[in-house]
Amino acid sequence: MEDMKNKKALLVISFGTTHMDTRQKTIETCEKKLRDRFTDFDFYRSWTSKMIIKKLKNRDNEEILYPSQALDLLLEKGYKEVYIQSLHLICGEEYNKMMNIIDNYRHKFDKILVGRPLLTSLEDYDYVTDLIKEVSLEDTKSDDKKSASVWMGHGTGHHAHASYAAIDYRLSRNSIKAYLATIEGYPEIEDMIFFLKKDGIEKIHLRPFLLVAGDHAKNDMAGQEDDDSWLNILKAEGFEVEVHMEGIGEFESIQDKFVENLTDAIEEENEIGLLDQDLPLEGGKFYGIGTGPGDSKLMTVKAVKTLDKLDILYLPQARIGGDSRVRKIVDPYLRPDLVLKERHFPMSYDNQEKIESWDAISREIIDDVRNGKEVGFVSLGDPMLYSTYVYLLDRLVDKVDIETIPGLSSFSNIAATNNFPLAMDTDPMVIYPCTGSMKEISRAVDSFDSIVLMKVYKKCKQIIEMLEAKGLADKSIMVSNSAMDGEEVYRDISQAKDLDTYSYFTTIIVNKKN
Repeated sequence: MEDMKNKKALLVISFGTTHMDTRQKTIETCEKKLRDRFTDFDFYRSWTSKMIIKKLKNRDNEEILYPSQALDLLLEKGYKEVYIQSLHLICGEEYNKMMNIIDNYRHKFDKILVGRPLLTSLEDYDYVTDLIKEVSLEDTKSDDKKSASVWMGHGTGHHAHASYAAIDYRLSRNSIKAYLATIEGYPEIEDMIFFLKKDGIEKIHLRPFLLVAGDHAKNDMAGQEDDDSWLNILKAEGFEVEVHMEGIGEFESIQDKFVENLTDAIEEENEIGLLDQDLPLEGGKFYGIGTGPGDSKLMTVKAVKTLDKLDILYLPQARIGGDSRVRKIVDPYLRPDLVLKERHFPMSYDNQEKIESWDAISREIIDDVRNGKEVGFVSLGDPMLYSTYVYLLDRLVDKVDIETIPGLSSFSNIAATNNFPLAMDTDPMVIYPCTGSMKEISRAVDSFDSIVLMKVYKKCKQIIEMLEAKGLADKSIMVSNSAMDGEEVYRDISQAKDLDTYSYFTTIIVNKKN
C-alpha cells in the first residue's frame, strides 16, 4: 500500500440531490472551491440522504457514499487525517446525524476536523443576511411596484428551526425588503403572508433558501400545477410573483463561506496547537475520576486520595449556573485551597454546541496541565461508561499525561444493594441504552437472559408494558436515583407504570433466571 502517513483527505458532505442541473451549479461548484483551496488534500464526496443515494444508484448507476461508508473507505486507504466540510445550511437533523457518525470514527484517525455549516456563529447569520440584502436590492431595483424578495427554506422539527427565524428577524430589523419562511418549520408561509400584506407588498421575487434548487424548489415553491405550491398560494393572495430558480449554493459568496468555515477550523486548531501530535508531554498530570453512582461513601480509596493531591478540579454542569451533581458527591473530600472550575457541558441535541464546549474545556485543561498543575475531572459513575469524560479523553490523549480512575457503576450498585444477581457462570449480559426504537429494545430483551436497560427515562412506561407482556415484570427491578437523594426502588416494576415523570437517572435490570 502507498505510504499514507502524510496524506490528508478532504471529505465534503452534503444532503445530496437527484437534479443534475442544480447539482453542477451548487454542490459540485462548492466542492471545486474547496478542492482548489485545499490542493494538498485528496478529495472525497459523501451525502447524508440514503433515499437520494439509492435513487441515483438505480437511475444512473452512480455510487455516492454515505458518511460512514466514506470514513470506512478512508480508513481502508490508510488516511490518518480527515478534514470534513459540511454543505448543510443549519445545525439541524441532517447535520447532527452526520456529526453522530463522525464522532464514532474520531478514535480511529489521528485527526478529524470538521468545518461548521453555513449558519452557526452570529457572524455567519450577519454574512448571509448581507447576501440576501444584496440579492433583494438587485431583484427589486427596476420594479414599479412595492416589491420584496421571498425566500423559501426547508425547515426542520429539530430545535435548530430557530435559525430561520433568526435570519427573518435580521431582515426585518434592518428594514431589508426580504422575507423568509419555511415548508416544514417556522416561520410558515401564513406568517409571512401576514407581514407581506401588512407592509403593502405587491410584487414578490420568489427564491429558494436551499443549497440546491431541486424537488422542493421546483415543486413546493414554484410548481405550476400544484395548488399548494408557494407560487400558486401567493398568486391566490393577490401578489404578482416572479420566480428565481437559483439554489443559494450558486452564489459565489456562499461557496466562499464554506471554504472560509473549514479554513477557520484549521487555523483555530493550529493556533491552539491542540492537534499537534509532536508537542512534548510536560508539566503536570490529568486525572479522570469516577465518583460512583451518587453516595460519597461509594467512592474508591484511590479516587479520594487522588482528589487530595489535585491543584485544580473540573466539575461538569448540565445547566449554566446550575448545581453540579458530582460536586455534592466529592465535597466531603475537597481541600479548602483546591481550585474548582465548574464548566457547562450542554445536554442538548445540538452537536455543534457540544463539540465547541468539549473543545474549549479540553484546551483549558491542556493549558493547566502544561503549566505544571495536577488537574482532575470528576465523572458520575464510571468514566468509561456513557460518560462525557470520553469526549474529553479523545481530545487529550497524546497531549498530556493521563490517568483514569474507575468508579462503581449505577447498575452494579443497584444489583448489590437489592441482592439482585446480574449474571452467573457463563451467562452473557448486555448493557443496552434505550435511545432507539421499542422494536430494537424488545429484540435486545429477547436475545439475552440478563440485560441492563439504561437511558430509559423517556420510554419507561412503554418498556414496563413490554416487559409485562413478555412475562418479565417479576424478573425485573427498576431504580431511580440510585445512591442519591430521592432514590426510588421498584421490585414490582408494574407499580411504576403510571408515574407522571421518570428521573433521568433511571435504570431497569432484567434477569430471566433470577
